[in-house]
Amino acid sequence: MKNRAGIFVLICTGILLGLLLTEILVRIFLPQNRLTTWIEMHPDGFMLNQQSITAIQNFDDRRVSYRLNRAGLRGNEIPDESDLNILFLGDSFTFGLLLDEEDTFLAHLQRYVESKYPAKNITILNAGVGGAGLADWPQWLETFGEQIAPDIVIHMLNRSDIDRSISKNLFVANPSDSSLVKSQRWKPRNYIMAIGRQGWYRWLQQRSDLMNVLVGIAWDKLYFKDITNGLDSETSQVPVPTEEQRYIDSGYSNLLGVLLLERMHDWCADNNCEFILATTGFFAFEGHQYYTHPFYEKAVEGGTGTVPFFDVTGCFVDKTGGDKNSILIPGDGHPNEEGAEMIAGCTWEWLEPVIDERAGRL
Repeated sequence: MKNRAGIFVLICTGILLGLLLTEILVRIFLPQNRLTTWIEMHPDGFMLNQQSITAIQNFDDRRVSYRLNRAGLRGNEIPDESDLNILFLGDSFTFGLLLDEEDTFLAHLQRYVESKYPAKNITILNAGVGGAGLADWPQWLETFGEQIAPDIVIHMLNRSDIDRSISKNLFVANPSDSSLVKSQRWKPRNYIMAIGRQGWYRWLQQRSDLMNVLVGIAWDKLYFKDITNGLDSETSQVPVPTEEQRYIDSGYSNLLGVLLLERMHDWCADNNCEFILATTGFFAFEGHQYYTHPFYEKAVEGGTGTVPFFDVTGCFVDKTGGDKNSILIPGDGHPNEEGAEMIAGCTWEWLEPVIDERAGRL
């Protein structure tokens, strides 16, 4: 018995020493920008933030903390009483990746609102999710929207929205009758998602470069199963667009975008809120995405149906001269503090009249 215990201790000691050595080697040769996971996938395949947590992210000399409330929104809890709740949907630009909470463009908008309407309780709500596309949001609204009860819902269209919608396959458009069929591409493995919420897992992420390497590999290889087999229409377990439909000239991606907007517009119509499409302004710059830029051009030409559309691209051109380098985080590509303030200023130009109209009825 003593020999077995001694062998067990030796094995455990060897494993610990091996992990320690590996950690040292990773820190020397493959240092990581550590973070704690805050994004996960719903069983139906759309992205969302974890709820009631604080996460951290490091990037070079930046260290940022993200507060996520009971609804998975960034920032404070939703107030029990508010005259007007304005819910912003979008990707990491909306979330404010690598920015302190008070430096996000939505925090700037909240300050504009409080300055303009000091006697009103108007709340800007940040539902941004990194990596989300337009197709993530209809199901997100249908799942969480009632508990948030927004008065205005604004989707901030960014440069990968439609490309991600095609890739994630959360909905398939039927061109024959312009209907949407709910589908999916990635199926999360729920036991791994559950591990990702554990305190010990998050503790290791904050402190270990090796853990961050392992989580990155697991996120790529283990977290999700592709039930479409690479969008293969012959072997997919769920509906997928045909290969011909995935060519930009088919018009399928534009139809999909319009139908996704209509679905969110219909949700708002059923839940007593107004739905608006707006842009971040970054369509002013190079690096156009295959599907999203044509959809943006369609929106500019009036192709959003009954959905109001506000584009601040011209404002960005005026303010930057078409050069984005000064408003991006170096080495990353997300808006820096100046860029976020610019998004807020350009957005306020069209949002202020929208709120004015509502505020007059409060």
